[in-house]
Amino acid sequence: MAEKKDYLKELLEFIKNATGEDGVKVFKELMRYEDISEEQLVEVLGMKPNDVRRALYKLEKYGLVKNYKIRSEDENTYIYYWYIDREMLNRNLLKIKKDVLSKLKRKLETEEDEYFYCPTCGMQFTYEEAMANEFTCPRCGEGLELVEDNTKKRLLTKLVKRLEEEIKHEESVL
Repeated sequence: MAEKKDYLKELLEFIKNATGEDGVKVFKELMRYEDISEEQLVEVLGMKPNDVRRALYKLEKYGLVKNYKIRSEDENTYIYYWYIDREMLNRNLLKIKKDVLSKLKRKLETEEDEYFYCPTCGMQFTYEEAMANEFTCPRCGEGLELVEDNTKKRLLTKLVKRLEEEIKHEESVL
């Protein structure tokens, strides 16, 4: 049960980053229904119609929700109903995680094991940049110092490993 709560927390955090607070409100409300019309969402959430629609389109862009339309009783307009396709939701989130993993791995490949920095102004340089500047800061003229501890690379490595484990686990469940 704790794993399900963690998954939901991560999902809502992703939605917040991707679509904003309105997206989270709309998604949470959609979770309560099999399907619901835009008008009902507007009424239940007390939001402006354009804000609800914008959030729905952002959620749809990430493959988190789908819609269908029905001709209204007056047959002049359509009523759009929105729902969460739970099967596709997991597949889409897995695809997004794989895309992020790919980007993190590319970033990790470009990260240097060592770099040089200026103790006065804090600018950082690769070995090639430091050598081109004769190991002197081009901004202030101070001598550059070698730093072998690359915190950024360690953090990226940790993130890549965690994401690989999550993807492996989720692929085994799907």
